Amino acid sequence: MKQRLFNSFRFQMFASLIGVFAILVFSSSYILYTTLRIQDVVNKSFEKQLHLKEIQEKLSEFQQPFLEYLSTRSSNALAELLVLNQRIAGMLPPESSLYPNLDESGLQEKEVYSLVSEYLALSDQVIQEKRGMNVEEYTSRYEEMQVILGYIHARIESISSARLSAQLATYGVFIQNSRNIQLTNLVFIVSVSLFSFILLMYSVEKINRPMVSLSGAATEISTGNFEFPDLERTSLYEIDHVIDAFNRMRRDIHTYIEEIKWQRNVEQEYLQERVRNMKMEQMLRRMELYTLQAQMNPHFLFNTLNTGIQLAIVEGAERTGEYMEHLSHLLRHNIREKDMIVPLRHEIEGLESYFYILRVRFPKNLDLVLDCPADLLDRYCVPASILQPLVENCVIHAFKGKEGRNSIVVRIFMEESYLLLSVSDNGIGMNAERVLALLQPLPVDETMPKVMGLENVIQRMYFYFPEDPDVVSIHTREGQGTEIVIRIDTEVTLCTPS
Repeated sequence: MKQRLFNSFRFQMFASLIGVFAILVFSSSYILYTTLRIQDVVNKSFEKQLHLKEIQEKLSEFQQPFLEYLSTRSSNALAELLVLNQRIAGMLPPESSLYPNLDESGLQEKEVYSLVSEYLALSDQVIQEKRGMNVEEYTSRYEEMQVILGYIHARIESISSARLSAQLATYGVFIQNSRNIQLTNLVFIVSVSLFSFILLMYSVEKINRPMVSLSGAATEISTGNFEFPDLERTSLYEIDHVIDAFNRMRRDIHTYIEEIKWQRNVEQEYLQERVRNMKMEQMLRRMELYTLQAQMNPHFLFNTLNTGIQLAIVEGAERTGEYMEHLSHLLRHNIREKDMIVPLRHEIEGLESYFYILRVRFPKNLDLVLDCPADLLDRYCVPASILQPLVENCVIHAFKGKEGRNSIVVRIFMEESYLLLSVSDNGIGMNAERVLALLQPLPVDETMPKVMGLENVIQRMYFYFPEDPDVVSIHTREGQGTEIVIRIDTEVTLCTPS
């Protein structure tokens, strides 16, 4: 187990990465240390000079509120003076921090700090004299302050010039030391990068060699050649595991090929049987559809013909002829129709003949309205014989036990990409259980051809649009009429038997 761990590619890569990471951390730390040392040297060389410059700037800033207070006695100027006074005083080092053995610039710096302290003390006295309205005294002390301020500025400039000259004298040495440090850092970084690259290439080669062998063996297998020796193991546990699995696969694959051939033959036989079953199912569906379309209510035919006979007895032959002509047109329309999908115009023409017959049969208590824009008649197609059964269902069932004027309204209109066919009446309506039963898709079995009228239309629409459960909707309330709406998506191809 321990040997396997040491031979693991993961362990070797991890050890290599740890080594490279440690070297990079050490090199980065060394570069950071040398950079910080350079910065520290530079900061120390300019620290005192910057401090004096900052004091000089604060003293200059002190003048504006000081003059404002002397001229206006503004409380805001006085508050600002006190704040600046405290800040400048806080910038002065304590006397104990100034060592006795100082060089010339150090002595001058000590003198500047003393002058600043004296300047701040005089400013306090001037403020007090101003409060006491002693004009002569605070004017005299203010002039003294200006003399001290000029002397402070002169001393600071003198110290800065002296220290800058001293820094320029050592600038060449500083630059040389910086270049040496940068050159050392560059050599160190190049060495570490080269070592990391070599280590990485070595690790990649250890993986690449067996992968090339595996690729070549896989190519041989893809050509159908299984007659070659097993691949040799390496010193990496993970790669060896893959090679062992590949060798076992090569030895077993021939047997698997024979088994796959047998399974393919079985699958082909199964697919052929499935195709035969699908063709048979398609034939049954077509027979079912033709059966649904061929159905016609015998009571309607009987009542229609009986009405025509009675009309012929009572009236002259002219109106009877017109009636019988519409009846003949309607019969031809239903009998000759063999296409499952017809132009909307064809469906509307048949419905108009049916409306004429109904107006003759029920002249006093039935209003019929057909609203279909002319521009839709030749633009769209619909399943054959879907409007007449809906109207016939209204005539037979919607007005049972209802008094007063009856009406049936057929509307055809567009709503976005949908062609809507609406058949509504003012009849007795239906309850929710009846609507739910009507809209329930029926299974394809031997009971399907027995479905008549409204159910016939609903089940045919489900067959034509199997992906749209809302293709037919029924809006009704008991005693308030019924509206049946067929929504045909004009962008979807109807599902019809081929």
